[in-house]
Amino acid sequence: MKKILVPTDLSKISLKALDVAADLARHNGAEIILLQVKVFPSASLGTYYSMGVAVPFDTAWKEVLQEAEQQLQQVIDQPKYEGIKIKGVVEESVENIETTLLKHKADLIVMGSTGATGIKEVFGGSHSEAVVRHAHCPVLVIKGDIENYTIRRVLVATDLGNTDFMKKALKWLNLTDIQYHFVYIDTAMKQVNYVELKAEMKTIAHQLKLKDYHFEIWNATSVEEGILDSAHEIEADLILMYTHGRTGLAHWLKGSIAEDVVNHSDIPVMTVI
Repeated sequence: MKKILVPTDLSKISLKALDVAADLARHNGAEIILLQVKVFPSASLGTYYSMGVAVPFDTAWKEVLQEAEQQLQQVIDQPKYEGIKIKGVVEESVENIETTLLKHKADLIVMGSTGATGIKEVFGGSHSEAVVRHAHCPVLVIKGDIENYTIRRVLVATDLGNTDFMKKALKWLNLTDIQYHFVYIDTAMKQVNYVELKAEMKTIAHQLKLKDYHFEIWNATSVEEGILDSAHEIEADLILMYTHGRTGLAHWLKGSIAEDVVNHSDIPVMTVI
C-alpha cells in the first residue's frame, strides 16, 4: 500500500479519518493525499461576499481556494503527523465530490461518515455509499464519535465463497494483535450444513495462516441485520466485508448490502473489492 486518499471537509469526523489513515500510513510506509474538493460554485463564495468584500468573482473564487490550501496545511503541520508524508490537495470541480475523488488512483480510501443522516455538505451517507459502490480500491469508512481509535477486533462478514478479499484486507491492514471474528449469516433462505461450513472455514483459516480466529454462523432475518448485530455482540472495532460494485456480494451478500451496512453502522466499515 503506497497511497492513501483521505477526502476532507475539515469536519470532526473527516479529521478523525485522517488520524486513522495516519496510523495505517505509519505501519505501511504509505503517503497520504489529504483532498478537499470545492465544487463550483461553492457555498463558500456566498459566505465570502456576505462579508461585504467588493472584489471580482474570479478573484473571490481564487481566494476561496487559497484559503482552503492554507487550512489543509495547518492540519498537516500538527505535531501528531510528524514523520508521515501528507500532501494537501485542493481541487475545484463542477461535478459531484465522489466523482472527483474517485479519479485519484489510491490504494485505499479512508473517509468519515455520519451515516444515512449525512454530515455538513460532504460526508453524508449518500456520498460514502457512492464511493463504496464505485471505488476500485478498498474503502475504510470511519463512523461515530471515536476517540483514540485502535483496531483490535475485526468482524469479517463472509459467505465463504471469496477468500481473495480477505488476503488483500489482512495485507493492507498490516496490524498486529488483531482478533478476527468470521461470521456467516444464515437467513434461512437456503439449506445450510453447519458442519460443512465450519470445515470450509478451517481450510480458509489455514490458507490465510490464521492461528487464532473465531467463526460463528449467525441467524438473522436479513444479512445486514446479522452483520450489525454480530458486530455489536463481539464489540467489533471494524466490520470487514467484500463488495463488487453494483453487482453486490457473491451469493447472499448482494445488491446494496455493503452500502446499507456503511449507512447504518455506527462501527467503522472497510469494504474490499
